[in-house]
Amino acid sequence: MSNDEKTNQAKLKMLKIGIFGKRSSGKSALINALSGEDSAEVSETTEPIYKAMDIQGLGAVTVVDTAGLDGGAKRVAKTQAAAEDIDVALMLIANDSMELELAWINRLNRAGTLVIPIVSQIDKWPDNGKLLAAAIREASGKKPVCVSAKEKIGIDELRSEIIKLVQM
Repeated sequence: MSNDEKTNQAKLKMLKIGIFGKRSSGKSALINALSGEDSAEVSETTEPIYKAMDIQGLGAVTVVDTAGLDGGAKRVAKTQAAAEDIDVALMLIANDSMELELAWINRLNRAGTLVIPIVSQIDKWPDNGKLLAAAIREASGKKPVCVSAKEKIGIDELRSEIIKLVQM
């Protein structure tokens, strides 16, 4: 199959965006903020939740709310399986204990997945997550987007980053 055929085939399939992070990092809240709805509920399930939704500027996408990077072998195994079929990974980092998230960013990069690191819950940080963002950028080489799903801060910037990334 030629590169043009692969590109056309990729355009025909629905973009899959995976939301990754530790439990309680704001994954479901981010999905709600991106979609403009309260469709994602916080769940203790160990299964990823697949949702078709419209995201402004992207159109119809499949969003995968993963079970989390932590919390037991079954949960992590399901997250790993979901990661295999993701086009874009949004990696939420909610605190400065980020070794696990950085390891996942490297793993996803090696698999060819497009990754956007996100400093989440910035409304809880006195500096709006700027120091954490600098540390993430230094460690990963990627510029993170700072968001607060609760306060709707950074959501438009995140949408723009996703659009830029998939159009490259």
